[in-house]
Amino acid sequence: MCGIAGCAVRPGAEPDADPLARMATALRHRGPDDSGVEIKRNVGLVNTRLAIVDPSRSGHQPMTDPSGRWALTYNGEIFNHGELRGQLPGVAFRGGSDTETLLHALRRWGPVGAADRSHGFFAFAAHDSAAQKLFLVRDRLGVKPLYIARQDAAIWFASELGALLAAGVPARPSEDVLWSTIDQPTTHGRHTPLEGIERVLPGTVVAIDLDTLEITEQRWWEPASEVDPELSRSLAALDRVRLADLLEDALRAGVKNRLMADVPVGTLCSGGIDSSLVSAYARDEARSVVAFTASLPDEGRADERRWAEKVASSLGIDLETVTIQSSDWRAALVGAVQHHEYPLLVSGSVPIGRMADAARRRGVKVLLTGEAADELFGGYVALHLADYRAYLSRTAMLRRRRQVVRTRGAGPAIRGAVKRLLPGFRTSASSPAPDRQRFDDALRASAPRAYEHHPGPRGGLEAVLLADLTNGTFPFLLNRMDKDAMAHSIETRLPFLDAKVVPLALNLPLEARVEPDPKGVLRDVGRRVLPAAITARPKQAGLQVGARRIEEAARPEFLEHGMLRDLVRSPASPWHELVSRSSERKRARLWTGEIWCRLFLAGESVPAVERDLWGEGADAADP
Repeated sequence: MCGIAGCAVRPGAEPDADPLARMATALRHRGPDDSGVEIKRNVGLVNTRLAIVDPSRSGHQPMTDPSGRWALTYNGEIFNHGELRGQLPGVAFRGGSDTETLLHALRRWGPVGAADRSHGFFAFAAHDSAAQKLFLVRDRLGVKPLYIARQDAAIWFASELGALLAAGVPARPSEDVLWSTIDQPTTHGRHTPLEGIERVLPGTVVAIDLDTLEITEQRWWEPASEVDPELSRSLAALDRVRLADLLEDALRAGVKNRLMADVPVGTLCSGGIDSSLVSAYARDEARSVVAFTASLPDEGRADERRWAEKVASSLGIDLETVTIQSSDWRAALVGAVQHHEYPLLVSGSVPIGRMADAARRRGVKVLLTGEAADELFGGYVALHLADYRAYLSRTAMLRRRRQVVRTRGAGPAIRGAVKRLLPGFRTSASSPAPDRQRFDDALRASAPRAYEHHPGPRGGLEAVLLADLTNGTFPFLLNRMDKDAMAHSIETRLPFLDAKVVPLALNLPLEARVEPDPKGVLRDVGRRVLPAAITARPKQAGLQVGARRIEEAARPEFLEHGMLRDLVRSPASPWHELVSRSSERKRARLWTGEIWCRLFLAGESVPAVERDLWGEGADAADP
C-alpha cells in the first residue's frame, strides 16, 4: 500500500517539481519506506511506498515498463497477481511486486482490462505516452481513496485531500456538501466538502487527454453486475448446511489471499462475529497471528474488551488490548479528523488509529478486518425496517426489533430544526446537489433491476442491501478504515470483499442472509469455530464516544462562535438552540465539523486547534 499523487499540465509545459515534492511530503505517513517523483513530458507522478510485497528496491515507484511507454504510480494490493503473471507469458519480471504485475497487465490489456482482472483493492495512475493519456483508476468498491481537482490549467490527483492542498489547490468550502456530511452519515457520490475537489468514483476509469486536458470516464464495475439469476437459482436449491460450506470455503480463501505479504500480519478483533471469524481463519493459515482490540473502560458495558478476550482465549491467539481513557480519546481527536479529512460521522476513528499505532510498534504492517460483513449479510436492520417488515412475518419482525441497533441518527429532526432555525441556509439534505441526485437515482434504478428475478418484498429487500455497497455509510466506512490506519502506516485488508465472497453473498437465498437472525448463514459458519456466546451476540454499534466526552473538557465558545456557525450564517441564539437540540452523535459531528473547518479551511495546525478546543494547557496529540 502506498500514497499516490501527481498532475497533468498543459501540453508543451513541464510540471513544477516543488508542488510534487510537497505532495510526497504530505503523503509520507502512507508510505514511509520509499518515495519517488517522476516527470514524464507534461505529467508528474508521485509515490510514497509502504513496502509489503517484495520490499526490495525492485518495487520502487513510480515504475516504468521496459519499453518506456507505460509509467505507473499505484496504491493497493492485487491478491491474484501471481495468477496474472501466469497469463502474461514472455514477460521477464525483475522482481516480485504486484506493482510490476499491474504494469505489464496494463501493457497487455489496457486500464479497463487490467483493473477487471485484478482482484484486490487499488487506486492507480497510469501514463500511456503512446496514446498521450493519463488514466486514474479506482477499485470496485472504492476501498482506496482517490481525489481529483482542476487548478491553474492543470489537473491534480492524490490519495488524500491534504496532498492536493499541499500542492496549492485552494481550500474553498462547499457549504452544501459540508453540511450534508454533518447532517447525514453518508459520504458517497462525487463531491467533497472542498469545492473543486472531487472523488474518482468506485469502479471507474478516468481518462485525461494530455493534448487537451479533457476528461472522460468509464464505469468498469458496479455491484449489480455480480447478481446472477442462474447462480441464485442454483444456490436456492441447496440446503442450509451446504450454503454454510460454500461460504466458509469462500471466506477462508479470502483470508488466505489477504495474508499475502513479506511482512508480519495481524487482525483487528472486536469480539463480534465478523472480525472473530477473520481472526480464526487467519490463525489457521498463519504460523502466528496477533489480534488487536480497543478498550474504553469509561463506556461500561459498551466496552467490547471482554468479548475480544473470549475470542482470543478460545482461538489460542495473542491479543493486545489498547486501553483508551477519555483523556486519551480527546488527545487524539483532532489528529483523527486531520487524517480522516472529514467530520467524524462516527467515533471509531480514534480507536482504529490507536490500534494501528500499537500494531506498528510491534512490527505488524498489515491488519485484517471484518469490515463489509454487515452490508453483505443484512447486519444493519435499523436502516431498512420498512423493507424487512414487508419481507418478514410479524413474529420475526417483533424479534428483529428487539435486536435492532439504532444506527439511525436524528436526521429528520435536525433537518426540520435547520429549516426552522436557519431558514436562509439551503442544505443539500433538503435539496441535493444535481450530481449527487443523479448518482443516487442511478443506484436506486440499478439495484432493483438486478433482482427483477425476485419480484415483490424479497427483491425489494435484496435491492436495498445491494445499494448499501455504494450508498449510505459503506463508502465512508471503507475510507475511514483506510485513512485511520494509514495515518500510522498500517494497511488494512477486508476478506469479506474477496472476489469469491461478494458474488456468493449477493446471490445467496435471502433466507440464508437475514434469517432467523441478521447474518444468519454467517452465524452458522461461525458456530463451527467460535464460542456460542460470540455467534449469538446481537449487532453492537461498537465504540461510540460521542459529544459528551468532548463537552466534558472543551471550551464551549470553540463551537458556539466558530467557523461552522459562520458558514451557515447563523445568529448566535438559533445556532445555540440547534446545537443543544441535537442528539449526542449529531453534536459530535458538529464539534468535529468545526475542527475540520479550522484544519482544512483556515489551515491551522493540529496543536493550534487543540489549544483552541481544550484550552492553553492541552497536550498536543502525536503528529
